[in-house]
Amino acid sequence: MKIYSRLKNIADQLFSKHLLVTNTSLGIFFLGLGDAIQQNIEKKLYIGKEYETKRTRNMMVSGSIFGVAGHYWYQFLDRKFPGTTVRHVAKKLLLEMAIGPPVFFGFFLTIGYLEGKPVKSSIEEFKKNALVICAADWAVYAPLQAVNFFYVHPKYRLLYVFVLCLAYDVFMSYILHKEDNMRLHGRKE
Repeated sequence: MKIYSRLKNIADQLFSKHLLVTNTSLGIFFLGLGDAIQQNIEKKLYIGKEYETKRTRNMMVSGSIFGVAGHYWYQFLDRKFPGTTVRHVAKKLLLEMAIGPPVFFGFFLTIGYLEGKPVKSSIEEFKKNALVICAADWAVYAPLQAVNFFYVHPKYRLLYVFVLCLAYDVFMSYILHKEDNMRLHGRKE
């Protein structure tokens, strides 16, 4: 029982007193893990494909940005629309859906910058993939976010999002790097 109470005490500290650090760390961990999973899939698909540590690092840098931004975003939403009424949850979901495309655009620009790609290239890549990304976001993510806003305690919102988005992070890593893989390995997808 001592171990359980000790772990509970640590978790309570992480999700109260140190919530910003916790959320930032979760962003780093989950975006890095999503890319690592995707790269391991790519290694199985493409003969000679090497693991790119720099690529995972870049995703982790993006994760730190998303961790900080998400921390303040969910605090804002919960302050602006407190409670779990259908009206407030609907407003939170509409705001989430409205900011999705600009956030994805920023994600493409950030990763492109970290990978040394020209801004124009990142913009073109975003344009090619915006529809599929937004469709996935609105069709899959929005209903799952409703669960978040109705049932998850505010201090655990970002943890829920990062766990939920692990598959989405793998998908985003695939989208961001598919053209490089096709160019380098000559395989159409």
